Amino acid sequence: MSKLTNPESESSVTCGFYNSIGDRKYDAIQMSELFDGIINDGIFASIGTGFVVKADTGNIVNVGIGKAWFNHTWTKNDAILPVTCEESEVLLDRIDAIVIEVNSSIEVRDNFIKPIKGTPSSTPVTPTLSKNSIHCAISIVKLAQRK
Repeated sequence: MSKLTNPESESSVTCGFYNSIGDRKYDAIQMSELFDGIINDGIFASIGTGFVVKADTGNIVNVGIGKAWFNHTWTKNDAILPVTCEESEVLLDRIDAIVIEVNSSIEVRDNFIKPIKGTPSSTPVTPTLSKNSIHCAISIVKLAQRK
């Protein structure tokens, strides 16, 4: 990344990309920022089935083929992905979610498609999804889990 400072002001200009001769270092966020304003966070409806989720047998749902852009990362699912949800509750209903989770912590640095279990209740609500600079999730579908 090139960092040029205008000597006549305190503002700076960032530019790129140029081949490195030992002086350039770009990180994933800088590469992804190229798409800011062009691609919005979300699922690409025109790719595959757009992650359409369909019931299978038992507690399994199948997440369809798709691609998403979220939190400066992309997630691609190129085959039907079976996801196992937890059993429904005996006495109360709940709402679960199938999500794309982005975990950019140094230890993980990966995206996942996974279920998030809701809280059992007589008036269930959608589970709260995390959203911060390191760990966030976007819902693909909400599933009503009836008692």
